[in-house]
Amino acid sequence: MNLHPTAETWSGTPGAIAPADGNAASAVAPVSLPASDADILNGAARHQDGGATTTLDLGANNERLEDLKPKLVHALRELVRQYREEGVVARRHEIRRIRQARLFWQGLQYAWWNPNDMNWHLPFEQRFSDDRALEEMPRYQFVTNFYQGFGLSFIAVLSQDVPSVRFYPQSAQSLEDISAARAAGDVATLIEQNNHIEHLLTSIGYFLWTDGKLGAYVRYVADGQRFGFHEENVLEALEIPLGEDVYVCPQCGKEAQPHGEEENPSQGEADRASMVGAQHAAPLLGAMSCAQCGAELSDSDLRKAERVTVPRIAGTRRVPNGQEVISIAGGLELNTPVWANEMHEYPYLQWQAEVHRAKLKAAYPHAADKIETSPSQGAEDVYARVSRLSVEQGLPSIHPGDALMNLITFDRTWLRPWAFYSIEDAEVRAELLALFPDGCYVAFAGEAYCESRSESMDDHWRVLHALPGDGQNRPSVGDSLVQVQERYNVLSNMQAETYEYGIPPIYADPQVLDFDALANQVAEPAAHFPARARPGQPLAAGFFQPAPAQVPPDMLRHQQDLIGPVAQFLTGLFPAVFGGNMEDVKTASGYALARDQALGRLGLVWRRMKQFYADVLLLSVDVFRKNRPNDAEIPLLGPEGVFDFHVIRIADLKGNICVHPEADETFPRLKSQQRGVLQQMFGINDPMIQRALTEPANLGYIKNVLGLTELVIPGEESRNKQLREIQQLLASAPIVISLHPSGVAHIEPASPVGAQQAAPQLGTMPESAAPSAPPGPRAGQELHQNGATAPPIGEGSHESPVTNHESLPLVLPSVPVDQLLDDHAVEFEECKRWANSDAGQAARMTNPAGFANVRAHAEAHLRAMQAH
Repeated sequence: MNLHPTAETWSGTPGAIAPADGNAASAVAPVSLPASDADILNGAARHQDGGATTTLDLGANNERLEDLKPKLVHALRELVRQYREEGVVARRHEIRRIRQARLFWQGLQYAWWNPNDMNWHLPFEQRFSDDRALEEMPRYQFVTNFYQGFGLSFIAVLSQDVPSVRFYPQSAQSLEDISAARAAGDVATLIEQNNHIEHLLTSIGYFLWTDGKLGAYVRYVADGQRFGFHEENVLEALEIPLGEDVYVCPQCGKEAQPHGEEENPSQGEADRASMVGAQHAAPLLGAMSCAQCGAELSDSDLRKAERVTVPRIAGTRRVPNGQEVISIAGGLELNTPVWANEMHEYPYLQWQAEVHRAKLKAAYPHAADKIETSPSQGAEDVYARVSRLSVEQGLPSIHPGDALMNLITFDRTWLRPWAFYSIEDAEVRAELLALFPDGCYVAFAGEAYCESRSESMDDHWRVLHALPGDGQNRPSVGDSLVQVQERYNVLSNMQAETYEYGIPPIYADPQVLDFDALANQVAEPAAHFPARARPGQPLAAGFFQPAPAQVPPDMLRHQQDLIGPVAQFLTGLFPAVFGGNMEDVKTASGYALARDQALGRLGLVWRRMKQFYADVLLLSVDVFRKNRPNDAEIPLLGPEGVFDFHVIRIADLKGNICVHPEADETFPRLKSQQRGVLQQMFGINDPMIQRALTEPANLGYIKNVLGLTELVIPGEESRNKQLREIQQLLASAPIVISLHPSGVAHIEPASPVGAQQAAPQLGTMPESAAPSAPPGPRAGQELHQNGATAPPIGEGSHESPVTNHESLPLVLPSVPVDQLLDDHAVEFEECKRWANSDAGQAARMTNPAGFANVRAHAEAHLRAMQAH
């Protein structure tokens, strides 16, 4: 596959932006046909035209393909249209379902389907093809949007924690694979930070709830407006002579310098090179003769000095930064074959989105004129385009309006190589297969061709469905709640109508109440109305009011069932998931059990999402190592707020890796849940558990979970200090001092092999080799090595405890310990814990000198402990 890094070469004009797909290429093999497939792939295709050989340059991303090979572009355009129209009926049904779900999410829940125009309509909107009277429409549009409420609970559960994945080497016996698996974890962390993974998981949860289908597109984007710029040096070639040009006498062989070539100490090398070059370019002003024999010297006797080409910085240029970008597309934007069950069965994959015309013209200046005159969409895309725009506006209307005509439907399609066999023309099919051996990516803005390149959809796309099913038009998690929401809205409107129209009238006796006077009376507080009771009867006897209308109690119970048990059973979102009240549960353990049961129901979606997330990260790592021009740096916040960094080297990613989600992970846990588990562990009187809780390496995590960030834990600061010192020790080798019988110490940096030989591997030191000073120089005596002063050796020095009295060298750590202020017990235990951890064992194999340096530092702490 031919991926093209953009951060090295792409530099647009001021105001230009990166292409909308983010993959502006640096170079593509110039292609011309007919030619062999090998020549095409190697960029050496030739075109025979009247006996002359011509190479066609199609551009970085085949921008000039339509100008040079219009037949191929026409074939691609027709192939895309043909595949899109194959399942148009099922695709429109999918769009109808997803559009209704998104309207429900926005609270527009009274849309009704008109089969005449195949569209959703809202009450009280302006109608052109329907003759219903407004009185037949629903009178009320009250919405109690528990469809959105349940959806928010579902999204919160899925996005509360990032799925844990682990990279594995393809071969556990290959060092390259092992190194790549380790580096891939750091790459995944960087990509998660750059793509704001929490927001990404929120989008995934939203599309799983409303659409039921989504796709993740991974690519490398170089865009200065999004990621900033960096300065890059511009180099130019400069020729510098190695020596001087001289005349050689053809008779006596004496060498003579040309006129004006006398040595000038103040003259720079570059100036002399320029002068010599100018003399060679211009004819000699005067004749020269040999100073020894007098023979005349000509240009043919000039022997030029050898020249070399060296780079020189001519200036700087501003280059856009790039990074890996993960985009999530929902079911309205992602078009896949409705009949396929797995992604490997897709002949095509389309990503459609509405992009402003000005942005497309800036991204593709070569096609700006065609984009300006192109229609907003193709005839077969009107239905999908209107559906996308209607939900994007968020207005109580389903018509996009004329103000959105500047939004062009940007259609990006990926085709598999075997998809070209739908083309009947064998010659055109052969050209396309040769031009796109890995598959084809092609982009159209409306009807205008923008770009294309050889690219496999499997290297950039992954598709996820919320639920198992057949084909691609599968239900979403929230589909079962749509009809429940509609029924609840109907009952809610009936309640409102009952309350408003169920207020009974008041009947009055005209002989008791003067209606004529009442008509002329102004209604105001404490007003007096003329009335006369019948003889022998109270005034109230002249008035009657029937009983008001009441909502049936069973209808209220039915409403509560719809919003309660029915909705919870259909979605799997029981009250324990979103913190709701459960009348039959009174204990914390009961709530925990109910929560685990509820999360087990959602585990069906969670497990599919974990595998999808792992696959996307694997694609991101692959895009990273194929497109990054330089090593990457990850900033880290170390203990006590000290900033550190970790470098990801491209050379470490050459091996083959695979990825799997964590198998022992059942569901993401909240901090409150982790806090509850810790509190239960505090109450268990088990020596092993209590020892684990008091382990210094766990104290920081416990303090973070409990939220007591200002709590001071004894020994924590010393532990953090030792961790910082370990990082410094790994960056250098220990100091090895070889003692000679004369009493002179020879100090030299330790090589990786020498450091391991000088420092004992593992084990306890003998008591006889404890902190006694070696023979020779006494405490405080200077050691000399070729006149250099060495550090004194004696009490308080950090020599290796295994140093004997004859030939074993001293091994000193590059970071000494402080005899007075260091907490030697805590720091020694931290060194020992680190040495036995995965990081320590990896450093022992890959960085033996650094590991020996840490070991010498630990020995110094141990000697200080024994001295006290």
